[in-house]
Amino acid sequence: MKAFPRYGPKLNSLAFTTRSYSRTAAMGAATPKFSEGSDVSLLTTAVDGLTARKWAVTADGQGLERSFKFKTFAKTWDFMTAVSLQCKIKNHHPEWSNVYNTTFIRWTTHSPPGLSPKDAELAAICDELAQSFGEVQEEASSGGQSCQLKGLADQAASASGDCCTPKSASK
Repeated sequence: MKAFPRYGPKLNSLAFTTRSYSRTAAMGAATPKFSEGSDVSLLTTAVDGLTARKWAVTADGQGLERSFKFKTFAKTWDFMTAVSLQCKIKNHHPEWSNVYNTTFIRWTTHSPPGLSPKDAELAAICDELAQSFGEVQEEASSGGQSCQLKGLADQAASASGDCCTPKSASK
């Protein structure tokens, strides 16, 4: 069996510009709430770098989310397939939705709840994959389609139930 290639940087090798959360909170952004046991300093640096690009901290502070747009549905699907392979490697999955050439992705950890190193690492991997699949760069928009895709992801996440509770805890 052929091994999947490891894509993207390790979390501790992510070098990002730092900005203060007090400033982002003043601008209306949520303050990150990290999973229990996370290295807060390292994760804060990674999240700062991701939010300096197109990622946003979710309203509850427990995840990262953004939309990706490609020229065609086929390119979008190829991107999603590549992300799904990384999910298998990292044993972590997103909450996501797709309509034609746009995919909305939310990374969050359900157990223990909050933003985890895997979320930040996979968000960075998504950025790399999007670039390699030719993500369409657009000016900032009002977010109409992105909001609709976010709502679709919210509905799917609710309908899926408690997907990440350890088997022993759900009995």
